[in-house]
Amino acid sequence: MALFLMVWMWPVYLPPVTPAMAEAREQAQAERIDGPHRVFGYATLTNPVVRLIVVGRPVPSGAARLPDMRREGRDISPAPGAVLDGRVFETDDEGLLRLDRYERLGERYRRDVMTLSDGSTAWVYRLLPYNSP
Repeated sequence: MALFLMVWMWPVYLPPVTPAMAEAREQAQAERIDGPHRVFGYATLTNPVVRLIVVGRPVPSGAARLPDMRREGRDISPAPGAVLDGRVFETDDEGLLRLDRYERLGERYRRDVMTLSDGSTAWVYRLLPYNSP
């Protein structure tokens, strides 16, 4: 059943790479740090089934908090004193590319490095301004 769902949902979760996505990916790669990539998820990426389908393998996660941010629909925005709960997980280069495709990097979302409550950093996908709800 899980395999059927992965095949059926493939076009939804991993759309084709467009020129805008490729350009944003190149820009994001310039900021790349060697080693596994830590990603903070605050919406669909908190779901282990979504991560399995998108990344292509089980991706364990841990609870994490993003200080001074709050969720607004599909995006997050600054909110002094607020704390956004989410999940943090690690992935390799291939997994990050698949996440970029899922989030439509450069078309719908951008990827920023942000500092979590514990002082560590992680990539966070943020809605591009023209896609705001």
